[in-house]
Parts: sequence; C-alpha cells; structure tokens
Amino acid sequence: MSALCAALLSGCGGGHGSGGEPDLADQDRFLREYVRVLNDSDQDGLARLLDAHPAGAQDAKARIAAYGGKDWDVSWSRVSEFSGMWRVTLSGTAGTDRAPVRVTETVTWEDEHWVMTPLDGVVPPPSGAADTTPPGS
Repeated sequence: MSALCAALLSGCGGGHGSGGEPDLADQDRFLREYVRVLNDSDQDGLARLLDAHPAGAQDAKARIAAYGGKDWDVSWSRVSEFSGMWRVTLSGTAGTDRAPVRVTETVTWEDEHWVMTPLDGVVPPPSGAADTTPPGS
C-alpha cells in the first residue's frame, strides 16, 4: 500500500508542460492529491507533498490538525499575481456535519515542482530569507 501511495505522490511533483513550465492541469492533480491525503489523514504522505521545506513533516501534522482531515469535499479557485506563484482558495465542506471549509494556500512552481508555502510559525524560514518582521515589533 505504501508503494502505491509513493507512486501516486511522485506523479504530483512535476509539471508536464514543455521546458519545465508550470502546467495548471498538473497543479490541479497536485491539489487533488493534497485533498486526498488530508482526507486519509496521511501525515507521511502530506509531508512528502511538502518535502521541499526542511520541516515538511511538522507542517503536514499542522495542516491535518488545522483543517480537520477526513471527509473534505473541496473545490478551488486560483489567481496569480506573480509569475510562478498562485493564491489558491479551497472551499467546500468537511466532516460528518458538513461544516464549511475555506482555506487559502500559496502554491509556487520551484525547480519544476509544485510547492506549498509552509504554515506560519510551523516551518522555520530558510537561512537566506528576507526579514519580514515589521519595525518596532
């Protein structure tokens, strides 16, 4: 079973466009796999989707906890204000009570792979990241 999961996840890592360009149909596959892994509460699988970040496993656990896992019925819309970066809004219902779900994710195209921005406070910023702390904070 884990080999099947690994094969499915590896199919979501890269685009199928020419020259390594982002392919939005491939982004849809990535997002479908993301929702499937959340529904399965598969932290290891979600960590593999997020493994471009140094603490992907911790981020996976936080996403599953924050979004409730299980029984998502989700669709999404996306806008791109910058090349290679999309703000994706997932909306729908989750859980046995069909509670509304609305989550905004940032999905970027890096090194011919889809990558999700880590949740605030979960994954430490990379060593070369700009300081975005407002002055006087």
